[in-house]
Amino acid sequence: MAAQRIVKYPPKRGKISKSQVERAVREVLEARGVPIEPKRDTYKYHLKRGNKVIRSRITNDLDRREKEHQRNYGKDVHIQQVGSRTTREGAREWEKKQRRGTS
Repeated sequence: MAAQRIVKYPPKRGKISKSQVERAVREVLEARGVPIEPKRDTYKYHLKRGNKVIRSRITNDLDRREKEHQRNYGKDVHIQQVGSRTTREGAREWEKKQRRGTS
């Protein structure tokens, strides 16, 4: 007698990631001609020790990033937010300018 194969119903499906859902929604909206605003979810910041700027970077979570920096640089560093939230692309351009030393 052949071994029976047990099939569970319904079959397991892979989870759909948040990015896949967002991509599908964006495609539908673009097909309908709806303008899509880029998300302003990125912060620009200066990492400081006292009044001295150690580095200028970007993040989407200031509290988490400050704790990470404090683990690496010591408890005497802090983050100072620069401006308001912006798009990821805009923040990357700002970061590049900071690294080159231009404002």
